[in-house]
Amino acid sequence: MTARERNSALIEAIIADGTLTDAALVEAFRAVPRHLFIPERGALTPGGDALDAAGNPDRWLAAVYTDNAIVTRVEGAPVPRQRGGDRDPATSCSSAPTVLARMLEMAGLANGQRVLEVGTGTGWNTALLAHRLGDAAVTSVEIDERLLLAARSALREARLSPDTRLADGVDGCAEAAPFDRIISTCGVRGVPAAWLDQLAEGGLIVCPWGLLESAGVLMSLAAVEAVGADAAGGRADAAGGQGDASAGNTGGSGARAGLRAVGRFRGGVGFVPLRTPGSDAPPVQDSGQQPDEYRLIQADPIAPMLAFSSAFAVSVMVPGWRMRRRWIGTGSGLWLCDGRGGSWVRIYPYGASWMVEQGGPRSIWDEVEEALALWSRLGEPAPDRFGLAVDTDGGHRVWLDAPDGRSWPVGPPG
Repeated sequence: MTARERNSALIEAIIADGTLTDAALVEAFRAVPRHLFIPERGALTPGGDALDAAGNPDRWLAAVYTDNAIVTRVEGAPVPRQRGGDRDPATSCSSAPTVLARMLEMAGLANGQRVLEVGTGTGWNTALLAHRLGDAAVTSVEIDERLLLAARSALREARLSPDTRLADGVDGCAEAAPFDRIISTCGVRGVPAAWLDQLAEGGLIVCPWGLLESAGVLMSLAAVEAVGADAAGGRADAAGGQGDASAGNTGGSGARAGLRAVGRFRGGVGFVPLRTPGSDAPPVQDSGQQPDEYRLIQADPIAPMLAFSSAFAVSVMVPGWRMRRRWIGTGSGLWLCDGRGGSWVRIYPYGASWMVEQGGPRSIWDEVEEALALWSRLGEPAPDRFGLAVDTDGGHRVWLDAPDGRSWPVGPPG
């Protein structure tokens, strides 16, 4: 199959599953083929297999037009720039086509709107926006100069010329504000104040959000004035409105007057975190520390940490932890730690049971068990029953069922 045929088949599949419905977006996807924005050498499949357009063109093209993300830059391993040459190590990917379609549909794009894109990346989403709204309506910022240069080259090849700038996406782009839509393909755990400041009346912010690394939810966030009193001050249902002292609950009513923005989560998604200079966290790894506590348990503790709904709830209810898979002689386990690794948990199969070891001043596994018990009592809510509230003092809260119901504070990475 040719690139054109593969692109057409992919678009038809996205239309058929109901993800892509806006006729103008359908036209943009048809007119802006993905392969123009994927490096010809050095890109990786989600499984880590290298792609080479010259060495194996059919495999490269098949990967480009499969509904998966493509890793285009990996920290510590250079990925060649598009059309040849080397680039500095970094991290970036081309989002799965269905994910981009979902985000653009969530944005409710319309002629006359002005859009800020945070994270130009490969430039494919930038191109889709420019085709849908016009070059003059799109401003895109990218923190990595080499990525930006490659994206500009691909945009020229696609005969598009939106405003692309080398800038820290956390700061938005004040000189081009206000924006009707701010769309970030980079994941955030806190909405930058600059984005809210630069949002036009009635505007929306659409981005991935999450506390679990590389896994989160899509979010559409609006200023309270744009949401309306009913949405901003809606009452929590019975599951979300009762007070509970465990797992960080902040209680119920009275939040409406202090709300600046509110949004609801919509479905799971993988993402590359928003990068800023000096923002890299230390690696999460089992360094062989000696535990302060051993605990042998019968029920599988690993399964709920790998199931998205329960792990998402734990990420909300237990502050400041990270997780990685761990492989040892007895099988597949987990390594959890706080932001700097001072407190940690090691979990691994032990005969017909599981061994839980933890160390450091904080008993992270105790907190996790309390959160899982609370999640169960609440009826095991899925991520789409949660949302984010940004208070007028800048604080962030994740709420369940309604912004003035049960909520948990979201602090900075710790």
